[in-house]
Formats: sequence, structure tokens, C-alpha cells
Amino acid sequence: MEDEVSNRMEALLIATVTPLAKNEISTALSVDLKTVEKSLRLLKKRYNDTSLELKIMGRKYKIGVRDKYSEVAFKYSESEIDKGELEIIGLLFRKGRTYISHVERLRGRKAEEELDHLSKLGLVEIVPKGRRRLVKLTRTFFSKYGKQLKERIKVEGVPIVPGPQEDPNQEDKVTG
Repeated sequence: MEDEVSNRMEALLIATVTPLAKNEISTALSVDLKTVEKSLRLLKKRYNDTSLELKIMGRKYKIGVRDKYSEVAFKYSESEIDKGELEIIGLLFRKGRTYISHVERLRGRKAEEELDHLSKLGLVEIVPKGRRRLVKLTRTFFSKYGKQLKERIKVEGVPIVPGPQEDPNQEDKVTG
């Protein structure tokens, strides 16, 4: 039974885009937390000497490629991020953070959907600032992709050069 739960958990943690908390794993597999913890230990041991590892991100878990092997894996894998989302990431690389309205001017109607996808992946964070919302790259982004995505953005033609800065501390003037 333990192997069956571990195998199901392994499939879940490989297939998921976003890391899962123990209680989410427990619910998805219909097992108790103690079984989840035992299976997590088993999976950690199982991946001890492989190119894969059980990644622990805060209090959430996902199975992914070890950093040591990520360059080769990333080079030949299909990205879960499309070109439009790369454009947004390129903009955030340049600016550090920006208002969602700026992203919407750049990407048009697709912006909200693309930002939602990047947010679900844990790569961007949307933060309320007064009546507006700021968007910025997360630590998860830098730990997961950092150097490799920077190179890919350059290759796909999204420049990572300083552009005109929008001051996120300046409020919009209300016109009426």
C-alpha cells in the first residue's frame, strides 16, 4: 500500500505545475497526513542519486530536475511559458516591477490571462498599491529559471536592456 501511495504521489508531484502543500496532497490522494509525510520521506530517498529531486519550496513540494542538470533539461524541453509571457518577464527584468496597466498596454487583451498563468506558476506576484496593482518577479522565478530564462529571453528577441522607467510610487492623476 505504501508503494502505491508513493507512486501516486510521485505522479502527482511530477505532473503538477505548482508545488503542493501536504494537505493538498492528502486531499488529492485521499490519504491522511501521516501517510503523506511517510511517502515524502520515501520519495526523497528514492531520488537521492538521480537527476530528479523532491523539491521543497517553503512548505510545498514538487518533483523536478536537480539544478545540476537543469541546463541540459531546459535546453531541450518545451517551456510552460509562451512567447507573450516571456515578453512580460522581459519587461519585468528591465523594470524590476511595474503596474499591470503598463503590461496591458504592452500585451493588450491577453495580459490578464498571461499574468494569471504566470501567477499560478508562482513566477510573478501581483501586489495592490493604492488603487492600482504592481506586478513583479518572485523568488521562485529566480530560483527556478534565473540564468536560463534570461538567455532564452535574449534568444527569442525580447530585449533585456534598461527601458524608460515608470515610477511605481507616483500615483495616476485623476482626470474627469
